[in-house]
Parts: sequence; structure tokens; C-alpha cells
Amino acid sequence: MKKKSEEALNKARESHLVVAALIATVTFAAAFTLPGGYKSDQGTAVLAKKAAFIVFVISDAISMVLSITAVFIHFLLAFYQGSLEGTTGADETTMNLFELATLFTMIGMGTMIIAFITGTYTVLEPVLGLAISICLIGLSFFLLACGIIYKDFRHYISWWYNHF
Repeated sequence: MKKKSEEALNKARESHLVVAALIATVTFAAAFTLPGGYKSDQGTAVLAKKAAFIVFVISDAISMVLSITAVFIHFLLAFYQGSLEGTTGADETTMNLFELATLFTMIGMGTMIIAFITGTYTVLEPVLGLAISICLIGLSFFLLACGIIYKDFRHYISWWYNHF
């Protein structure tokens, strides 16, 4: 039984690692291909003073840092799996790190969506109807994610609500 759960954890870790690495790659690229481009004479961002652009840069940076941290934690998990094997608390340490990496990856996804929304809005602001449409489409991610989480965890949520 323990062997099967270790295999399942390793498969999950591999897919989480791929997702975290992809988020890091996309957010890294987005930081250098800024919406609106650069001023050719100074090399600074054209839209640097717009509030939506500032939110874009901040959310992109948060997403990158969280996803890189998740990749680092997965790296540590691979190291710990070999060195902590057979010690007390090894399974707990592994699960705690895995849950932390999962949380960072999920928050990284959310901040990546925010970066997409604000970056797109910054560029499309002159065409306000289209800009708002893109914002609403991007925000639908959060509604879908909340719906999925609620559907899967509603029995935990109701248990918690009834006991506290």
C-alpha cells in the first residue's frame, strides 16, 4: 500500500513540476516582452505609468517567484526522498513540502491570469469594450476554479462549517 501511494505522489510531483516550470517560463518571457513595448530612446516600458501595467508587472513577478519556489521545493523533495527515507517524520515532511509546492503553483496560476488580464487591458484600453470583455473572460478562470474546488471539497467545507 505504501509503495502505491509513493508512486502516486511521484506521478503527481512530476506533473506539478512541469506545470510550475511552464508558469515560470511564461512569466519570465512576459517580463521581457512587455505589453506596449519599449521606448526606443530610453529602453523603458511605454506603458510604465499606467496602473494596469503596474499590476501586470507585480502579478507577473509574484507568479514567477511562486512557481520558481515550487520548482525548488520539488527539487528538495527529490533530495529528501532519498535522504530522509526510513526516518521519523519523513512522510510528514514530504507531504508538507508537496502541499506547499501545490499551493504556490495554484497561487502562481492565479497571479499569471491576473497578469494576463491586466497586460491585455493595458494594451486594449483604447478599445474599452474589447478590453472589458477580455477581463471578464480571464476572470472566468476564478469562477471555474472556485466551482471545481467547491464541487470536490464541499463535503469538507460542510463538515468544517458544522463543527466550528
